[in-house]
Amino acid sequence: MASWDPGQYAKFAGPRLRPGADLVARLPDRDYRAGVDLGCGGGQVTALLRARFRGLALLGIDNSPAMLEAARKTLPDVEFRPGDIADATLAAGCDLIVSNAAFHWLANHRAVLGALMAGLPADGVLAVQMPRNHDAPSHRLLADVAATPRWAGRFAGVVGIRPVDEAADYARLLRHAGAAEVDAWTTDYIHVLPPAPASHPVLEWVKGTALRPYLDVLDEAEAADFLAAYGEALVAAYPAESDGRVLFPFRRVFFVASRPMIG
Repeated sequence: MASWDPGQYAKFAGPRLRPGADLVARLPDRDYRAGVDLGCGGGQVTALLRARFRGLALLGIDNSPAMLEAARKTLPDVEFRPGDIADATLAAGCDLIVSNAAFHWLANHRAVLGALMAGLPADGVLAVQMPRNHDAPSHRLLADVAATPRWAGRFAGVVGIRPVDEAADYARLLRHAGAAEVDAWTTDYIHVLPPAPASHPVLEWVKGTALRPYLDVLDEAEAADFLAAYGEALVAAYPAESDGRVLFPFRRVFFVASRPMIG
């Protein structure tokens, strides 16, 4: 389990929340009985769900104590519990299941998504967003630097971001699992990142997510060396614009799937 730093993650709070807001905006208007936010992090998307569906009983689940603590401070009236989102039974009894940027960490996320879909009650909805940036320079360069002789032995057993399929693959998966309707799509966001003092802006972004499993196994001196090597590789891939800002394309996959209605 990778550690999480709510402060580092929040450095790009606006751009990170945009996909979650886009996901929530595409949810069908229904009288949901109970909703769960799987991999809720600091509760940002949970807050969007509460704002849109007033009175809905909401539950947030995450495996990071630090993120759950931040969520409880933000939404003291919502229940947040520790849990592993690989356990599909955690959503039992919910007719609205939402997950923003979490399932791509699971090796078996396809099987879990199928189980969640199959377990939904009639008229229930499963809505998920996952980053599909595993083949972008930010992630390929991270893997390349980690595989060099200097670091390969140090990162033995470390699992980074796993590949995510195309939107059509998830639409097919969910239809086979019992979805009556599937709205699936892909969005490319172009984030304009501000200059970062003594660092590369994309490095600062990735430090909040994909870098976490790598940094967890390094001491302070090792982490500084690794970040320096990775940051140097990012300079050519993501050059600064004339005003010092950096354009960071980021692809994400979405789907909103519904079970058949009764009657």
